[in-house]
Amino acid sequence: MEILILGLVIFFAIHLLPSIPSLHARLKNKLGEKAFQGAFSLTALLGLILIFTGMGSAEFSELYEPPAWGGLMTALLMLFALYCLISFKVKTSIRMITAHPMLWGIAAWATGHLLANGDKASVLLFGSFLTFSLFAMASANRRGARPTGEALALKNDAIVLAVALFTGLSLIAFHEGIAGVPLIG
Repeated sequence: MEILILGLVIFFAIHLLPSIPSLHARLKNKLGEKAFQGAFSLTALLGLILIFTGMGSAEFSELYEPPAWGGLMTALLMLFALYCLISFKVKTSIRMITAHPMLWGIAAWATGHLLANGDKASVLLFGSFLTFSLFAMASANRRGARPTGEALALKNDAIVLAVALFTGLSLIAFHEGIAGVPLIG
């Protein structure tokens, strides 16, 4: 569990930098843009590696029994999460209502997984990501982030939804290889 916690601390510490604008700017100025981006990426990657390693080695300790409908709700939330995550790079209509499609995607992913998993390591992992995504949205809004408010062609929404559906089905099929937990058969 210690490896998981260390990974979460490293990953979120580097991602919290934008919420401290003076420190963020100081580090960027001191290191330069490219070096800062490189250090940021390597630090985040280290955190992710430790998170994956920590989850893989965490002892199972149940905190609660997930509801019977948790798996179905997770699948629906994952479709929304994938739509949002893809919408971070592709302009879709969700940008009319939020400036944070990626963070909403992470929040949906985390919420879904909290409904499907009641063990201590999962609650720590998914609860941390849910808390962080909500904090990051509030922090970005305080710094001026706003939805675009402009209507976009529904063609992008349809394409992104189709890609999200295909990706979701692929994740179901390959979930055991990715996360060590089979979802089918």
